[in-house]
Amino acid sequence: MSNQTAEKQFRFKILIVDDVPKNIQVLGSLLFHENLDVSFASSGQDAIDILRENPVDLILLDVMMPGMDGFETCQKLKSDPKTAQTPVIFMTALNEVHDKVRGFQAGAVDFISKPFESEEVLARVKSQLKIRALQAELEEKITELEKRNRFITGVFGTYLSDEIVESILEDPAKIKPGGELRTVSILMADLRGFSSSAETLSPAGTLQLLNLFIGRMTDIILSFEGTIDEVLGDALLVIFGAPLERSDHADRAVACALTMQNEVRLLNRELKERGLPEVQMGIGINSGEVIVGNIGSPKRLKYGVVGRNVNLTARIESFTVGFQTLVSEQTVNLVSGEITVRDVYKVNPKGVIKPVHLFDIASISGTFNAALETGQSETRTVTSGISATFEVMEESESERTICSGELRNVSITGGVLGCNRGLSPFSNLKMSLYAHEQEEVLETVYAKVITKEPDGEYRIVFTSHFIQLENFISKFTTTREELN
Repeated sequence: MSNQTAEKQFRFKILIVDDVPKNIQVLGSLLFHENLDVSFASSGQDAIDILRENPVDLILLDVMMPGMDGFETCQKLKSDPKTAQTPVIFMTALNEVHDKVRGFQAGAVDFISKPFESEEVLARVKSQLKIRALQAELEEKITELEKRNRFITGVFGTYLSDEIVESILEDPAKIKPGGELRTVSILMADLRGFSSSAETLSPAGTLQLLNLFIGRMTDIILSFEGTIDEVLGDALLVIFGAPLERSDHADRAVACALTMQNEVRLLNRELKERGLPEVQMGIGINSGEVIVGNIGSPKRLKYGVVGRNVNLTARIESFTVGFQTLVSEQTVNLVSGEITVRDVYKVNPKGVIKPVHLFDIASISGTFNAALETGQSETRTVTSGISATFEVMEESESERTICSGELRNVSITGGVLGCNRGLSPFSNLKMSLYAHEQEEVLETVYAKVITKEPDGEYRIVFTSHFIQLENFISKFTTTREELN
């Protein structure tokens, strides 16, 4: 019991309602010596008027009074929300059963017989005051619980599934106060070439596209019990295994990523129907120890995650191209299901001392089943020749040189680049494309080197300006079907 409740217990307020002054004097003296705050009314109407302005904890109400008797007074008190919960003890010389039944039906909680017996009066009064004290304590705890639940819902409700929020509300011990070290899986997803696509849209169109994308992805993330840590424009940072621990967090993350990639293909059909540009998404996943907890100030508090493994996830995501999911070796080792790997890359992320192996995941089976669907982009044959000039973005501006090359086996997603210099996998290229005969130019196209082909050429994937690329490439290339 709180200090406030304990203090209140010794100064409960009682209203005595009786038209006989001697009864008021006897009861008042008896209760005053019990350190109770006692007030008086000589009629039912006086009692109602007093209680409107000065609520009390207990009412001692005489039954037989002129004008409005105790039964009618009690009924009026119980019909008023301000006094409905205040307990009433009837004082009466009536001993018939039907009189007591009538009193209970009116809303009384007990009876005191006349003439008064001091021990009986004190016993019945103290019994009701004890109940009142317990009710006050319960109401206080309910208020605290509602406040805590509002806090939990406010902090977690916008980026956790309803099921997880409900689980936390049922058992708050599942969430440790402050920060804690936890092994989780982290997923970072980012739209490829969104900035260039947004340049072709109005502000309203840009927000419409983003909201469609984030809405679809959020539904999938929550279905795998992921926690959305951040929405950064066209990027999402998601945690699996916090705030609620999940031993299968790695499986959930991988299956979620593949499902998200497939959903983007479905989303693109809707975007096309709405006259909006199609999008591509890259996803990086990493697992390891992080610090999770409430981050911020009292004015802006959020549940979040920090640590080097979060930073590494962002580095991994930066190596991806559209519709690709790259997963760290730590995550692969934690996955309990069977996974299909399309390729393995050895990279040197910025800020990481040792090389990192990344796995290009195509499917997962087991508790969670998901497989990456293949796209329908056609490879086109260059009919009039497309040449390119490019710079390697990883090189400092002072070291950059303009290089030249030729493109073949081109599609909207990428192609094969032959050039006069060596390139490293995952190099980012800033390119300009030229049509040999028509002398048309497409400037500022970005691409990423994926692999080196056996003949010394490089397979690249375009990472921006997809609409402009499709229009440009279709003019100077043909499909196998068109050739036939």
